[in-house]
Amino acid sequence: MFTMVILTVVSTKGGIGKTTVTANLSAILADMGFRVLMIDTDTQASLSKFYPIHYRAPNGVVELLLGKNDESVIQSTISNTVYPNLDIVLSNNIRDDVQNKVQNRPDRAFLLRSKLVHPCIAESYDAVLIDTKGSVGVIQDAACFAANLLLSPIMPETLSAREFVSGTQEALDRLAHGAVMNLPIPPLRALIYARDRTKDARIITEGIKAYFNQSLDGKKQLLPLEIPYAKAYKEAATLRIPVHCHEWKHSGKSESARQQMIRLVYELFPPIQEQQVECHLFGEHLENLLPEETAADTGTDNMSAEVRS
Repeated sequence: MFTMVILTVVSTKGGIGKTTVTANLSAILADMGFRVLMIDTDTQASLSKFYPIHYRAPNGVVELLLGKNDESVIQSTISNTVYPNLDIVLSNNIRDDVQNKVQNRPDRAFLLRSKLVHPCIAESYDAVLIDTKGSVGVIQDAACFAANLLLSPIMPETLSAREFVSGTQEALDRLAHGAVMNLPIPPLRALIYARDRTKDARIITEGIKAYFNQSLDGKKQLLPLEIPYAKAYKEAATLRIPVHCHEWKHSGKSESARQQMIRLVYELFPPIQEQQVECHLFGEHLENLLPEETAADTGTDNMSAEVRS
């Protein structure tokens, strides 16, 4: 691709499509031939359940955050999905005491960043995509400081739009304190997601565009793509397959989910469009997948004693 991309999908409000966007963006990048690592930092672990697992690692995001910064520990947190080129660090038991341990670490802002620049990650993946909890907190901050690009989905409804304007600005203000540690705020890209055809949605969308037009620093930009509300995304999630594999074509005049996801990749990463990279790895009928883990292979809570202590 280019220098490894670390993209954190962020919002201070839950239920606005972060996990769906993270999972589907990760999958289409993997289908294009890029090596992709997903990281689930959300306590709800929705991303961890999105796709079937081929190999379940003994550890997960807790050990990635709090474990030693060496290859054996980092490798022990990486699971493989059934999709080629698509790996994941699963969310595992992020309890309040883990949040407190992160809070009490003087290096908390660097916890993820230091692991992701380790050669066993940086030389093995082209892209890392991090899903976060829909609230402000130290783990979300660490995920943002680890990134070189932030992506925030916005549903064009009154509460979501208001929360984006107020909550996102609050989160960016929090991140601004990282400047004293030489941690710049990554650029933010916003995505209109699940827009319906109502008059309210159109009015709110125009308001969101006006908000971004007033932003003069260039760090916050609204992507041209607007992903409409479509049942294909829910259907694909139920089937546990990428939406671009579920809806290759659309019966109406609208873009298919596959076309929408390709556009999202191209708008976020223009060099990929310049190289005219297309999907080719999974196969139209998903015939190139790895076998899913058996029930006997499924792990439970494998948090190490070292991290628990």
